[in-house]
Amino acid sequence: MADTEKIAFIDRDGTLIWEPLDEQVDQLSKVSLMPGVFPALFRLREAGYQFVMITNQDGLGTDSFPEEEFRRVQDFVLELFASQGITFRDIFICPHFKNDRCKCRKPLPGHIGNFLDQVAMDRENSVVIGDRETDLEFAQNIGIPGYRIADSDGQRWDDIVREVVDKPRRSNVTRKTRETEISVQVDLDRETRLRSQRVSAFLITCGADRQARWILIVDLVSGRPRS
Repeated sequence: MADTEKIAFIDRDGTLIWEPLDEQVDQLSKVSLMPGVFPALFRLREAGYQFVMITNQDGLGTDSFPEEEFRRVQDFVLELFASQGITFRDIFICPHFKNDRCKCRKPLPGHIGNFLDQVAMDRENSVVIGDRETDLEFAQNIGIPGYRIADSDGQRWDDIVREVVDKPRRSNVTRKTRETEISVQVDLDRETRLRSQRVSAFLITCGADRQARWILIVDLVSGRPRS
């Protein structure tokens, strides 16, 4: 049996580089790296991952998005990443609009053609990383885990790579009473330097309708709730 390969399918706009408000990176002045992308890719590379770029580029090759404008930016991005030792074994681009109903647009598995027939992929450890719900749907469609980069609060590159590479252990505890429900998730492997003796720890849901929620602040020294 051939050795399997760990593949990281990575979206471009909004994941490797920022996606502008007009959702079209057609000028070099619009190219800006997502925070933490290089350290994250270095970790994935060290963990044995190969990279595949996956991207929908609406209207590529039309008057509204000429091929030469895309190619200028794409070549620059690839050269930038290659200068840091990050290369992509394959690149898949869908140039169609959603209304074209093509078969090569994410989240359809046809986006990567017959790649899965040609590569012995490690499905347990391969991943899709993107910034949209369609990236998660694409991951589901090809049968591997998916992770979503958040542009504000939420998962960042370092959070996702920690999940993928370190696979941290977690413990969940839930305590219910007639009036409250307290759920706590503890990351057993994260090392965090506390800047305060107090931390927001519990999410409490109270009342029969389970709608009202409060954050309980716990004193880490005494273990007593603060009023």
